[in-house]
Amino acid sequence: MALPEATLASVAELLYYIPSAPLLALSGRQHQLVGDADGNNRPLSGHSPATLFVLASTSELNAGHLADQVDNWLKHDDVFVSEFLSSVYLLVTDAEGPRFDNEVELKALLKTWSTQRAFTLTPRDILPSDSMTLCRSGPYFSSSDGLRPAWRLFDDSNGAFMFPVVPRKESSRTFAIPGTAGIPVPSRLFYQSPSPAKPLSGMRVVIKDNIDMAGVPTSAGNRAYRELYGVKHKNAEVIDRLLDAGAVIIGRVKTVQFASGGNARDWIDYQAPFNPREDGYQDPSCSSAGSATAISAYSWVDVALGTDTFGSVIGPASEHGLFGLRPTLGAVSTRGVVPQSRELDTVGFFTRTAKTATAAINAITSIDITKRFCTAKAQLLYPVDFFSNWPNGYLSTVEPVILKLESFLNVKRTKVDIRAQFKERKVADGKKIEDYLETTVAHIQLYDCYHNCLPLLEEYKQKFNKTAFADPYIQYKWALGKALTENQYQEAIQQRDIFRDWMSSEILPPPIGGRDFDTILLMPNGYMDPFDRHQYDGSTLEEGARRKQGFGFKDSFVTALPGFPFFNVPVGQFPYKSLVSNRTEFLPINIAFMGPRGSEVALLQIIEEFLQSSPELHITVYTGSTPFPSQKGITPNVSL
Repeated sequence: MALPEATLASVAELLYYIPSAPLLALSGRQHQLVGDADGNNRPLSGHSPATLFVLASTSELNAGHLADQVDNWLKHDDVFVSEFLSSVYLLVTDAEGPRFDNEVELKALLKTWSTQRAFTLTPRDILPSDSMTLCRSGPYFSSSDGLRPAWRLFDDSNGAFMFPVVPRKESSRTFAIPGTAGIPVPSRLFYQSPSPAKPLSGMRVVIKDNIDMAGVPTSAGNRAYRELYGVKHKNAEVIDRLLDAGAVIIGRVKTVQFASGGNARDWIDYQAPFNPREDGYQDPSCSSAGSATAISAYSWVDVALGTDTFGSVIGPASEHGLFGLRPTLGAVSTRGVVPQSRELDTVGFFTRTAKTATAAINAITSIDITKRFCTAKAQLLYPVDFFSNWPNGYLSTVEPVILKLESFLNVKRTKVDIRAQFKERKVADGKKIEDYLETTVAHIQLYDCYHNCLPLLEEYKQKFNKTAFADPYIQYKWALGKALTENQYQEAIQQRDIFRDWMSSEILPPPIGGRDFDTILLMPNGYMDPFDRHQYDGSTLEEGARRKQGFGFKDSFVTALPGFPFFNVPVGQFPYKSLVSNRTEFLPINIAFMGPRGSEVALLQIIEEFLQSSPELHITVYTGSTPFPSQKGITPNVSL
């Protein structure tokens, strides 16, 4: 796995990654507009910051147009800085080449930018000519052999990443680890705006460490797994879908071993990420901890791919205060994903905006049985048995959101009691839902996790003549899974199927004949108590680990067992006194929306429209300690 050759440079005290090969080679015939004749037009011996303007016609070759472009770049691009204007290349793509009707004004503008060298180019100055299709305006580094795109290096201060990746020269769909301390990120200016064909164009995406990427290893959070299986040679199917949608994959992020549960203190092979929310020492939550941390900590990451078996997107989304989707079981391909339980596994994601979430699901879903939500026949289900257990602080925050949703849909909520209906309809011979599903999730995922990991244990022992190490948490989990019988497993599958079929027929039935769906089920989601990363969920390993194995009946099982889409939406935050910082901090408050199987695309579209319908609702969240400003009523205004 050879490292790609590259150079590092500093511009305005910011670090940049410079690829070894130029993107654009120049013929040397370019016309010099600014620079003295005996010095500034000589070939450069190193890499100098430069800006390329790609102009459709000479009408755009005017000071006003260029000044507006630069002002816009400085506001919206996190890679471009004004120091890149020290050298300027003006490429006019029309056949006639540049004409200078306003050369005086243009040179005056270049002077205000402190430009030392400026050139005008025509298509014939680009070698080879077909590389014109790669030309995009933005920040570059110029040298004697051409222009290289500027990639800014960002610091992974919260420890979310396993490693950064860059595309290999020979194939943009195969990745390499650049060997840099920071994470190289290309300018947003190098990509066209998102479109229906490319909904994720230019968006920076990170990938959980249990999803294969060609050219780099997958470890599933376990050093032995990485040592045994090494570099992967094929992308997971969802990775190819992301690339087809125009996404820019910039790195791999951490996961708890084998995408299981676990607290920060359970991590042995790798350190758990640092959740930036609240006092900075809250537990990052579950197996998609790295994915959620990348979104809540870094504005330069737009989408983070995660996986969810029975809460690994649902939980981190709520604890980090993010938009997070657990899609319909099977809606997103899991081919190329290290399995935890194929009966429950889904590939989901995290974003900071509802708009980006809608774009992401459009890009990666392979099943969509609905066109959109049917507002004319809208039903809004409010499960009183779930909401009644939540404290007043939570209910007083989500109630105004629900009232606005009722107004938006022009419908009143329908109160349902899922537990009572399950018992009254004698779905399980009159048993309570808690009793019937007491061990269902636990037995499915424990059995699957152990048997999925058996090949690793056997092959590692045979190859290295030693036992593969796993975290004590995982070893405890394997012992539980090993003790389960095939009959216990099949009984749990049957319980899952009966519950799924009942939920799909009585609570969230699918639309008939491919018509639009009309029912949304509201669900509470999250935690109202702080949980520090140095704490342990129980007095012993056994007590803490057992709590995370799916025993009992939890709110998240309403989506995990039937396989319904579950969309977490942050709506507020509440104060608490931190024992770490000894000051008032804020925990996120969330509400979730569920639809019938296969409805995620339409579900996210209608929720996005709803959030845009009122200035009092939040369509985006901040990075850092709080998802929203602490001042009441202020909505953050961030791009993407």
